[in-house]
Amino acid sequence: MTLSDTRSTQDPSLDPADGEQATSPSPGRRLLNAARVSARWVAGNALLLVLLGSYVAMAYGVATLSHWFFAVGILVSYGVDLALPYVKSNALSLLRKNRFGLTMRFLIRQLLLIGFFGEFPGFPRHATALLACGFIYLFVFLVLYGLPLETAKRKHRAIPVTVRTLDLGEAIPPPLPRNLVYRSYVRKILYLDVLISAGATASIVSDEVAWLYLGVGALIFVSIVAMSVMLPQAIRAHRVPEREDSLAAVNRALGYARPEVVVYFSFASASSDFMYQVNMWLPVLKSTGRSCLVVLRERRSMELLAPTDIPALCVPKADDLGEIHLPYARVVLYPGNAGKNVHMLGRAEMKHVFVGHGDSDKLASSNRVSKTYDEIWVAGMAGRERYRRLRGSIPDEAIVEVGLPQLDEVEPAAPEARQHPAVLYAPTWEGWTREGDYSSVPELGVRIVTELLRLNPEGRIVYRPHPMLGYRSEEAAEEHRKILEILEEDNKRRLAEDPGLVADPTVLKEMAALEERMAQLQDRSRDSPAYHLTEQERVVRHEFAIARWYELFPMVNSPRLHFHSTGRLPGLFAVFNSVDGMISDISSVVSDFLASGKPYALSNPRDLSVAELTEQVSVAGAAYLVPVGDDLAVGDFLESVRAAGDDRLAERRRVLRTFVLGGPEAQKRFSYAVDDLYDRGIRTFPAGEVPVPTVATPFNQEDTEPEEIPPEVQEEPQFDLQEGEHGNG
Repeated sequence: MTLSDTRSTQDPSLDPADGEQATSPSPGRRLLNAARVSARWVAGNALLLVLLGSYVAMAYGVATLSHWFFAVGILVSYGVDLALPYVKSNALSLLRKNRFGLTMRFLIRQLLLIGFFGEFPGFPRHATALLACGFIYLFVFLVLYGLPLETAKRKHRAIPVTVRTLDLGEAIPPPLPRNLVYRSYVRKILYLDVLISAGATASIVSDEVAWLYLGVGALIFVSIVAMSVMLPQAIRAHRVPEREDSLAAVNRALGYARPEVVVYFSFASASSDFMYQVNMWLPVLKSTGRSCLVVLRERRSMELLAPTDIPALCVPKADDLGEIHLPYARVVLYPGNAGKNVHMLGRAEMKHVFVGHGDSDKLASSNRVSKTYDEIWVAGMAGRERYRRLRGSIPDEAIVEVGLPQLDEVEPAAPEARQHPAVLYAPTWEGWTREGDYSSVPELGVRIVTELLRLNPEGRIVYRPHPMLGYRSEEAAEEHRKILEILEEDNKRRLAEDPGLVADPTVLKEMAALEERMAQLQDRSRDSPAYHLTEQERVVRHEFAIARWYELFPMVNSPRLHFHSTGRLPGLFAVFNSVDGMISDISSVVSDFLASGKPYALSNPRDLSVAELTEQVSVAGAAYLVPVGDDLAVGDFLESVRAAGDDRLAERRRVLRTFVLGGPEAQKRFSYAVDDLYDRGIRTFPAGEVPVPTVATPFNQEDTEPEEIPPEVQEEPQFDLQEGEHGNG
């Protein structure tokens, strides 16, 4: 069985603790090679030892005036410095933490070279001074080169709004200098010292000081060329519009676009881990037929927004957001709960809706914070019941069941018995806190995989863990590595038995090229080959690349080999369509899998009783439970998978599917909910209207002047001291 041709570009089922949208290497080229992780670790530490040894060799060369020790040491040190960034290990981080970062390494190498050159007999003293001055010139040049670049960068970071698919006219900010002269410029300039070092080393070996003069001259020439190339670009990049001009241009563009529905998203650590929360809603928004807008708060999130022709803007500062005019917008959708949501929630003319990013039984899915929204949209009755846990904190009428339109991609189970079924193991991660830890990997992960291989030796395991698994727990990370090793060993056995399972390298090469093309379409820098494309052109080409990728994937995705699946491709729903059953943890992945109607098992790492687990977790009502004890019940689950929909829990899954995910035609129900809420919002505040302050006063607002007191009333009061009024009695 191969992955179906599902054109999913997102991973919508992963909730705050259920998954992320991280890019990953080509699945066709990555068949559970866990050994690569160990190899990278070994390579990184080996290079670290070689680097330290090269400095020892240079120091020994200085002490003994050995040409060759010093020459070999300096060459090796340069080579290792070039290689380290490309070896994914903690070696660079370890060097920085121990005050032996890149600049320090260059400085020590230069000082050793000056010391060696000065002690070497036969060279005039001014040659040593020239060598030292050459290195000083290099650092001065680094400062002069970086000053305009850093100033331009600071000015660009001060631009109040960045936009996509909106025409700002003359207020479009100029681009930053090209990556060739801008990106990693410190590292590039430091490496220019190789010109002097090569000249000095050649002089030492050949006993000809002319090589040093040539090296210093080459450095000066290259630095002048580099400055002449960079300066015009940096000067152009400094000409950014003023804040008021930028905001005015954005408001003009929004006036033309007239967005009616806004998707608002903020996250304190915007990254590929969390942008799936927005990306999963983009196709759904397109299908509503409403004019939409995406509002983001972190600049990094703008880069990770999927290609779309829906207009988008990023406004980092709350003050700037307050000056963005949205006169026609009446519905705001919030995929996540974040502190910065309050900056949009203050707009009383809009209806604010929490839509979330998946349907999960985790406590985070029924947060009391959601009370701040006008409505909370859930998939089905299960979502409503979760909020009832809060005992009246959320009014029942604020909950609206709209379904999950994204699940239309999930194919229903085919009634076909399979002797060697494919099983998806999709554990969640350990969460931010112990209370939010639902992961089965530390306690059960290895045992589940081992039991599946024992009871289903010819079947396939698709392992799709939460990409943040092991982020907080070393134990979880270690168990994850063990699972990879187990599956890799079994893959080796299968390949030895049938060498024909090896993937076609031609197909792998084309898939890698498609992934590279998708990365280029995501890159909007001036150096990107896709820089000249419009957003609509990016969307069309991106969709074509994805479609072609899915056509090729079955050719390299053997149904007899285990598969480690992460990232955007293949999408989670495509993985659902490729397996016969699933073992997972408490997460929205289980809720989404209900759409397939296939059997699933739910881990019970806290070893709750069936009654307790069913009471706390709705999806447990139709799950085969996997407890912590000796009896993992994996055998019962596999028998249900082989029954192909004729197992004892099939009817319960059908009932639970409606309860958790709602009825059919989720896209229509969602679009209707958007239209209904927009109509209510526009009736309350017609287009262009915003709330105005209401003055609260005990006086008649029609009277602008206080009433004049008649003269006779203004007489001095008479006091009778004998009665003790106003006196001492």
